[in-house]
Amino acid sequence: MGSTRIIGRVMTPFGEALIHVGRYPAGGAIAVQLVGAGTGEPLGIFSTNLVPYGACVGDTEFCAKVWSENEPLVAPMLSSGLFEDTGRTEASGYVLAPVWRIRNPEHVPPPARRHQPH
Repeated sequence: MGSTRIIGRVMTPFGEALIHVGRYPAGGAIAVQLVGAGTGEPLGIFSTNLVPYGACVGDTEFCAKVWSENEPLVAPMLSSGLFEDTGRTEASGYVLAPVWRIRNPEHVPPPARRHQPH
């Protein structure tokens, strides 16, 4: 996931978590990871990288992984006030991934630098 920054905390059913954001190396989409506040143990990846598969997301947006083990994290993440659901979705196999936006522009990780040919 490259370098990340902590943008906030959220209380989850698994305990308090720090919200780390960064960018995926492939495609440069925003990556969101939850890490236990007291333990430093990864609690889960809350984003899914669909950009290499044709997903259309803006610089402040990401595809949220809201199914399976992440289902109990959806309500706490939305109620944190750090994110908003855009109402759009992108297909991921048999499920639809909602497109979420990071609300505060200061929390958006810088886009990956494009290497310019000399």
